[in-house]
Amino acid sequence: MPPQPFLEDPDSTAPLRARAYFFILPVVAWAALFAWSQLDIASEETFYEKYSLLIMAIWLGVCWIGLLVHRWVNFHTVERGVFWSAALLMVLNIYYNLLALSSEGLWNSSLWVAVVFVMAYFVFSPRQAWLVSLGIFAAFVLVGLLALLPQSLQGLPLDQNAIVQLYVSQLCYLILFRLLVLSKEHSMQVRLEAARFYALAHTDPLTNTANRRSIMEALHRLLEHHQKTGEPLSLVLLDLDRFKQINDQYGHEMGDKVLIHIVQTLKQSLRSGDLLGRWGGEEFVLLLPNTPLQEAQQLCEQLQQQLAEHPMDNLRPVSASSGIATAVPGDTPDYLISRADTAMYLSKQAGGNRVEVA
Repeated sequence: MPPQPFLEDPDSTAPLRARAYFFILPVVAWAALFAWSQLDIASEETFYEKYSLLIMAIWLGVCWIGLLVHRWVNFHTVERGVFWSAALLMVLNIYYNLLALSSEGLWNSSLWVAVVFVMAYFVFSPRQAWLVSLGIFAAFVLVGLLALLPQSLQGLPLDQNAIVQLYVSQLCYLILFRLLVLSKEHSMQVRLEAARFYALAHTDPLTNTANRRSIMEALHRLLEHHQKTGEPLSLVLLDLDRFKQINDQYGHEMGDKVLIHIVQTLKQSLRSGDLLGRWGGEEFVLLLPNTPLQEAQQLCEQLQQQLAEHPMDNLRPVSASSGIATAVPGDTPDYLISRADTAMYLSKQAGGNRVEVA
């Protein structure tokens, strides 16, 4: 099995990249080793041509071992080791290729040069990747000048079209990758802004629960589902008892803190599919999908117990009056809410801290 490193890493793609490297590095190392085994070492002229593939294969093997011992070797260290070795290999590739351009033309390995521009955006932040890519391209240009100027001064024939194609293609890749990342960043920013505005429009800013608009939208959807499937749907209106006394005695700032505390307490007893929202003031709504009347009553009684057992520091427990309504065929959101409101009013009239059913 591949390693499962860095689950605590703030970079959420690090575990995925680690697994990809775990499978890719041995394949690339084997391919480099195989290509080296096919060379006629005696006929190669430079150290680079003779041993670069062998050294690369060994280095990738070392990096792969680093993934296996991820408790001692940080993943980002391994990743940057792979990146910078690939970048160095490509710079040397261009240099030695251009040295031999007049006799051998462009090597097939030149097709892989642009890989470093892609890798940069996985290894570094977008801005860092752009600067690193520009630096690597500048290195390509520098080694090209070092390789071509002496040949030009000696009057050796050079394939100018191949040189132009090599550098223009790499420059195009460099720019296109940058534009692609910028486009993705802009798209992500737009989605984040849309999500933020949606949250502002559908969330109560004080309690961070659904607001009235969000509750009504959810209720429309749940009622449609109820009409199609017949699954039970219950709605609870819950009003805090004598909450005005808290505001009058302790001030509205304390009243806000109590509301936040109440919401946190109620959420402890809710199920994953239940929806809690603030209807207004000290009044809250519970939408309970796939919940018949009896279960809704039991849940409300449990919520009453939670409120009684978890008062806010230095304050008496806050109770609530609850009214429950269960959806019936042909129900509308307004009619369902009205019935729950009537039941809640009866609970208030009876002294509060009660659960009434419409």
